[in-house]
Amino acid sequence: DGSVLNFVDCEKDLGVDITCKLSWNSQCDRLYSKACQQLGIIRRNGHIVSNPRCRRALYLSLVRSQFENCSVVWRPTTLSLTSKLEGVQMRALKWILSEESRSYPNEQYFMKCKSVDILPLSLKFELNDLLFFHKVVYGISPISLPYYLSFYKGNSRLRRCHFDSLSLVSSVTPASSLSSTCSNGPLSKSFFYRTHLLWNRLPFELREITSPSLFKSALTKHLWKAHEPNED
Repeated sequence: DGSVLNFVDCEKDLGVDITCKLSWNSQCDRLYSKACQQLGIIRRNGHIVSNPRCRRALYLSLVRSQFENCSVVWRPTTLSLTSKLEGVQMRALKWILSEESRSYPNEQYFMKCKSVDILPLSLKFELNDLLFFHKVVYGISPISLPYYLSFYKGNSRLRRCHFDSLSLVSSVTPASSLSSTCSNGPLSKSFFYRTHLLWNRLPFELREITSPSLFKSALTKHLWKAHEPNED
């Protein structure tokens, strides 16, 4: 209709803050504040609830759910942002287990999460990514793989190639990865590129599961086992 659209640095769409630079810092900061607020509410008003199972249910429904919506789009890809959000869950875990005065080293935090069957947030984000990616790979989702991803055809000349028929290879490479072992470009942080790398690392027998429910169950067990601290 000829109306002039104003330029904005950030616009919220379906609950996700989209910035002009495709940075998710604003989204993570907003969810962090909201999750902290929700956690404070249940800690103040839920003091009469002492059962860990009930406290767990309160956390999952009112706090952890803040990080679930569209996480495949905005999930943090830097250690600092991931640790910031993980800190919310660590505080919640101490409340659930009535151990708020204790300090959890990384390994102990993982085992505490396992004791109440709550994946660390970093693994929960990986789980969500892979569950959606699985649906795309097997045609369960109407979304298709991007043009630059294709299944490995077995014609690599590399001696040490661990690809198989369910591995995906990319025809494009993030620009920053050409000069650095750590890529920070938009492509490397995008859903399909980052998740195809996670997909290729999964055992073949896990990737060949076609049922979404069976895949979710097997993947959850795999993530727990793969990241369990050594007993040594």
